Amino acid sequence: MKKDHIHLYSEQESFHNSKIENFYINYYKDKNIEYVNRVDEHQHTYYEIIWVETGHGVHTIDLTDYSYSGPCLFLLHPKNVHKIHKKTLSEGGVIKFNDRFFENDEPQSKFLLKFTVFNDIDVFPVINLSASEAKEIKSLFGILHSQAKTDQIFTSALILNLLKSLLLKIYQIKKKNVPIQSISNSSFIQFQEFQTLIENNFRNQHRLTFYSEILKISTKTLNEICKSISHKTSQKIVKDRLLLEAKRMLIYTNLSIKEIAFHLGFEDSAYFTRFFTTNIKLSPKAFKKSNS
Repeated sequence: MKKDHIHLYSEQESFHNSKIENFYINYYKDKNIEYVNRVDEHQHTYYEIIWVETGHGVHTIDLTDYSYSGPCLFLLHPKNVHKIHKKTLSEGGVIKFNDRFFENDEPQSKFLLKFTVFNDIDVFPVINLSASEAKEIKSLFGILHSQAKTDQIFTSALILNLLKSLLLKIYQIKKKNVPIQSISNSSFIQFQEFQTLIENNFRNQHRLTFYSEILKISTKTLNEICKSISHKTSQKIVKDRLLLEAKRMLIYTNLSIKEIAFHLGFEDSAYFTRFFTTNIKLSPKAFKKSNS
């Protein structure tokens, strides 16, 4: 049954039995296919790396279906809404951590975390692994897992550095297989800062001037940066984020169109309906019906 919100899993729900604060790691091995697909679409308050060693299925992330077959990795940002449908029994591992795990680390590590490994521009959130890459990931996962089970001095610091090694390895794999902007490129940094601002403010701020003023650049410069990196205008990026959230609410919740319009910062439901219909070529009501 649909609810009035998409379930948001917190650390309290998901980091159970972890000895390391703000961090969780474990292996999984499915035993019965009847019990592996019971979780509905959801979000997290944390980052998640899902390592699939064996098994295949379909992973729906932000309304897009990604067929997968192990060995592969899924990289999930807190903003993602996702659901996995396994077609076979699978095994592998999962790592969960949040920003607070990196709060005492140098800024470069935080940048690596947010803007390279979990960046979704021109990068699918599923990474297929070659035999050699799968072996490296398995080895790093094993070292992380064994260290996380200890309770010794400096264990948390050791885990942090091992996690950074894993993130760097994932970045190397991504860099080899897909085009990723240089992390030292100033335009790329500004673009990622723009995306972060949108994620934090899109429900209440639809105007480009709000974002350009915070970034201390003109709307024209912001637009040029966006087009050079994402091949989209800055206005379209803001618009697409609103439309994605609107689609999520229409499909996954029982909120009315009026309530959705309010949640997304529109003055009235009629304005929201025109906005949605113009861009999706279906009214909110028709879209909801076609996806029910």
